[in-house]
Amino acid sequence: MEKKVFVVEKNDDGYRVDKYLAYKIKEYSREFFKVLCKKRYVKINNNFVEPDTRVKTGDIVEVHIPERSEYTVGVENKISNIKVIYEDSDLIVLNKPPFLKVHPAKKFDTEVTLVDWLYKYCPQSKNENWFLERPFLVHRLDKDTSGVIVVAKNSQAQYLIAKQFQNREVKKVYRAIVVGSFDVLQGEIVAPVHVVKNVSKVSNLGKNALTKFKVLSSKNNFSYLELYPVTGRTHQIRTHLSFINHPVIGDKKYGGVTDIAGKLIPRYMLHAYSIKFYHFRRAEWVKFTAELPEDFKFFLSYLSLEV
Repeated sequence: MEKKVFVVEKNDDGYRVDKYLAYKIKEYSREFFKVLCKKRYVKINNNFVEPDTRVKTGDIVEVHIPERSEYTVGVENKISNIKVIYEDSDLIVLNKPPFLKVHPAKKFDTEVTLVDWLYKYCPQSKNENWFLERPFLVHRLDKDTSGVIVVAKNSQAQYLIAKQFQNREVKKVYRAIVVGSFDVLQGEIVAPVHVVKNVSKVSNLGKNALTKFKVLSSKNNFSYLELYPVTGRTHQIRTHLSFINHPVIGDKKYGGVTDIAGKLIPRYMLHAYSIKFYHFRRAEWVKFTAELPEDFKFFLSYLSLEV
């Protein structure tokens, strides 16, 4: 835990303590210090204070800044099922389980994330200047999306792989279980995606987006799809499938059913199945595949969609 102490100068007299600390320690937000005050990490003149307490000239302000390991709970249980698909000196390829965030949503997010696992798995990361506690992430998956994710081990690998994502050179394949049957075995969805407050919708105000798909199996008004996003808009696959009236099952946010014949669907059934990119050190294209998680396999069987 890091401790910092300040003596309030005349120019800062009258500031709220959360605002004062955000001004003095610019890498953290005022909201972060508001939480620290409420959790009794901040003192003025040796007394714990609320975030709206005003500082006065000559006050001694003491703040203890905890590391994530000091306020996250249940790390072992939450991250024990992360599987390493491939690893070398430049990168790690993982099969991320569902219900796990990739990185903290905010500075004082107490929920365990993939980043916490990375700190534990790669202790040398503590010696690196990893911005915003996000160790060399080159892309991300939503909390409920399972599957393959690539993490760079150094800044060079991060830059070179991230550049491939920006240039749309990375080939990603997803699997999904959706509502409805299809008249075609393959096709594409071309529709602009507009994002407002982390909710996406098809709108002319949005950016161009393209998702290709193939029907792997279909039965009883449900289908098992393979999807190939050409662009990478926020929630693109989920938004596009909802737009064509085939939402992912379990996807309440985008119109998917949340139970089937009384069987509750715990999350939306979307899985990042494989990824292909150019490995700069090996000087060749590499492809990695992530096995389907158990809940996804269960619903494939339950709906008789197994291939």
